[in-house]
Amino acid sequence: MIELYFWLFVMLGCSMIAQVFYRYAHTPGYKAVFNVIAFVGVFIHETAHYTMAILLGVKPGKFRVKFRSEIGGEVAPHGSIENPESERNSVLQIFVVAFAPMLVSTFLFMFCLDLIFNIQTLLLVKVVAFVFAGSLLIGLEPSGQDVKVVGYSFKRDPRYSIYQIFLLVLSGALIWMFVDLYIFVLPFEVLYYIAYFLILTSFYFALKGAFWIVGKSIKGIAKKMGKVQVASPKFLTRKRRFKHVKDPNEREVQW
Repeated sequence: MIELYFWLFVMLGCSMIAQVFYRYAHTPGYKAVFNVIAFVGVFIHETAHYTMAILLGVKPGKFRVKFRSEIGGEVAPHGSIENPESERNSVLQIFVVAFAPMLVSTFLFMFCLDLIFNIQTLLLVKVVAFVFAGSLLIGLEPSGQDVKVVGYSFKRDPRYSIYQIFLLVLSGALIWMFVDLYIFVLPFEVLYYIAYFLILTSFYFALKGAFWIVGKSIKGIAKKMGKVQVASPKFLTRKRRFKHVKDPNEREVQW
């Protein structure tokens, strides 16, 4: 599945180029159309953040998507999702939520390509898919705030963060060595990439459970042998589910 990471890299580059064209567009009619397309991209971007946060147990706050600036009132599509309990989330949760727009937009863009080139349908549908693909390119690029939130999360608990990264890399290596997705017959190419991430998630939690069981077993054996009781490392057992309790010392962030 190396081609998937190539796709993500190419899409990120194309998104940066699309952003440059959008920012430096000054022709009135052209700019108006681009603003509408950009607004759709921003909506998809923030919806991806919000949906992924719910799926991963990250408590999302207010969902905001604006067509105009709150300060000067000029047209400036933008949005944000608040994360009021960011201190309770692991770096992997924050990373996936922060980069969810990049993944979701890439998958949707690939589906648009299938719709345009490989599926027999009406010309109007192909035109809509082409315009929608353009909006995805504008909204795909992670914002500076998205990247900063990941850095804040890593610094809060480096040991647990490194442990999660290790499990993720190990899961990816195992899939690369032992799993061939093409034994399944799927109608669209993009479904293979989605299946890859679902299998990666399964491997991650399977490895995490295996390490937890091994840690508990070693602790139990040491206790029976009369050895000094050894506590399980916190980074193997730590739970990061949010609670409905507001801590005044927590820093509120947003995507």
